[in-house]
Amino acid sequence: MSQQPLFICEEDVRSLLKWEEVYEAVKVALLSVAQSNENLSQPARSFTIASPQSGLLLTMPCYLGNYQLSSVSKDRNYDTLACKLVTCFSGNGSRTPALPKILGNIFLFNPDCGSLEAILEATDITSWRTACASLVATQCLYFDSHLRHEDVILSIVGCGVQGRMHSIGMCTTFPFTEIRLWNRTESRATELAEELKALVAQFKNPSIKITISNSLDNCLKNTDVIVIATSSHEPLIERHHLKDNVHINAIGAGEVHHAEIHQNVYDVAKVYTDHWEGARAELKDLKAEITGLVGEVLCQKKPSPSGGITIFQSLGMALEDATTAQLIFEKYKMTHG
Repeated sequence: MSQQPLFICEEDVRSLLKWEEVYEAVKVALLSVAQSNENLSQPARSFTIASPQSGLLLTMPCYLGNYQLSSVSKDRNYDTLACKLVTCFSGNGSRTPALPKILGNIFLFNPDCGSLEAILEATDITSWRTACASLVATQCLYFDSHLRHEDVILSIVGCGVQGRMHSIGMCTTFPFTEIRLWNRTESRATELAEELKALVAQFKNPSIKITISNSLDNCLKNTDVIVIATSSHEPLIERHHLKDNVHINAIGAGEVHHAEIHQNVYDVAKVYTDHWEGARAELKDLKAEITGLVGEVLCQKKPSPSGGITIFQSLGMALEDATTAQLIFEKYKMTHG
């Protein structure tokens, strides 16, 4: 009799997530798509409309073979066959009890025989892998290539789920001296500031200054690294906000990934993304040349930027979910016998 697949709930997933380990898993995914890897398959995501409820099912399959997760084992290579399924039902908030609008699960299959090995609830995996893609991009597009200076300032534009995750991940990973928070509704920025103050002991710089900005101009003045994660349909960041050397992580929380940044920034910036297939589909209306992939910089196919304005246009991809899910699956088996 075949073994029943594991179900790893959100609470268990959350207990096993660590920044440096998810960083490594996401870096593996970003590198893999930039290299000529015969052990990789990542078809375009598919969309299925669930009528008459006006819901949406997104299907994101992928395969990655012969890769390492050194945080789990330095002596083993992994093969991951996975599919992330996401449903989006706009009316879920009005249900009794209310449900999240977006629900996701990642299915892990045995790559040798195809049997289902595990189902992982994916809300936290998605949040963490998205933030970690920005961490990898910030490392290779900013910290690896710019002259260091004493004060490095981080600005967070939009303090929702991704603004929160990026704030914690950035401060845990890099020695920022100040983090500035701005949100249209200031109370959300205030709540995040209080949470960050309670976490400073785990940050790279425990003496980091945490500031709530009363205007976008103040938030962006002389900043070095920006995370923008809003649902704005209109540009928020313009050229006059920025100094000459700055890195922007554009998360694209709205329907259009590049709506949050003005064209006059794209006109002078070097733009990087995570995978070409996603860029061709989701950035087809972007009026800017894409310089390359983050993974191409990591594997030195493309040179590191030596300065100027850089933008990481984050799209997300199934491979990031898959490598992170494999990490959690392996850790779960280790901790649960």
